[in-house]
Amino acid sequence: MTRFHTGAATALLTAMLTGWLEPAAALAQAQAATPSSAQPSRSDADGAPAGAARHVDGYDVGAAAVNVVWIPFKIGVCGISSGLAALAFIATLGTGRDWSASVFEEGCVHKWLIQGDDFRPAAVQTPGNQESRP
Repeated sequence: MTRFHTGAATALLTAMLTGWLEPAAALAQAQAATPSSAQPSRSDADGAPAGAARHVDGYDVGAAAVNVVWIPFKIGVCGISSGLAALAFIATLGTGRDWSASVFEEGCVHKWLIQGDDFRPAAVQTPGNQESRP
């Protein structure tokens, strides 16, 4: 039975990496993102339409590699902080609910996936391109 599970997991991972199968979160985000105007929106990075595929560069590959370590670390931090928050909530009989909520939020709610844009340097403006301030 374990050989079946290994084969199924390998097939699923291969399908996701090659683009045949998109994760459910990506599909939900694609369906939720609707343009607010009739004009096609442009991405900030390259001026291409938002629906166009982006070129994958070293920053995106590096972000994927970092996510291999980051996600298990984040799961651990979320689990430990949730446990501590629950213990603190119980130990204070509910009076420490604000602290418990902030500990849970800090460990579990913030960003889970690292993207290439997190590593990519910001565009540098030259002094001639700055607008004059009154």
